Amino acid sequence: MLISADHPYLQVRVAVGKNRLSFKALLDTGFDGYLVLPEGLESQLGTPEFRVKTILADGSESMRPQFRAAVEIVGLSLVYVARLTLLGDECLLGQGIIRQLKVTFDHGEQVVVEP
Repeated sequence: MLISADHPYLQVRVAVGKNRLSFKALLDTGFDGYLVLPEGLESQLGTPEFRVKTILADGSESMRPQFRAAVEIVGLSLVYVARLTLLGDECLLGQGIIRQLKVTFDHGEQVVVEP
């Protein structure tokens, strides 16, 4: 079990090929993908494996770079293989990973995560 007092964020480690990065990720229950990292990181991650059409919250569409990544939630002994999309300027952890966990938002004070 992991308890994060940094509500609603979790610390994550991301591996794309030989590149390793750490971020504080917002648990975004409205995002149906896996992981979004800031688009400014493309030079650190290398050439995208794919470009995919992404539908944004405002309904607009955009072709975005996407990578295969290993995602570890720091404090849990689990690693998820996930699609990583570059977009915007914030790290978002979406339903693709969240729904594989038991996540409790405890009255805006903490997040409790269980595998």
